[in-house]
Amino acid sequence: MSRPYGSRNARDREYVPPVADSKSKNKLVRLSPLVPLDVHAIAYANAKAAGVSMSKYIAELVRRDQLDEAGRPVWALDAFGDQGQHEFPMTG
Repeated sequence: MSRPYGSRNARDREYVPPVADSKSKNKLVRLSPLVPLDVHAIAYANAKAAGVSMSKYIAELVRRDQLDEAGRPVWALDAFGDQGQHEFPMTG
């Protein structure tokens, strides 16, 4: 049985760099997110309008993502809520 969309908790995992594609001249790595059909259609249309591939479009979105003082994307709290990302008070 598969997990619900977006349910994986990435905060508990360490980053492990992927192996570059052996056929890639620029040592690119694969990023293969599963997204809802409507999101895919929007991304496709936006990439096409920009005159770039979906890969290049997504890479540029990630590069331009603005972060808050805690290192989170500025839109994350609005989109996902707090989800327990606060520190608990110390008790005696």
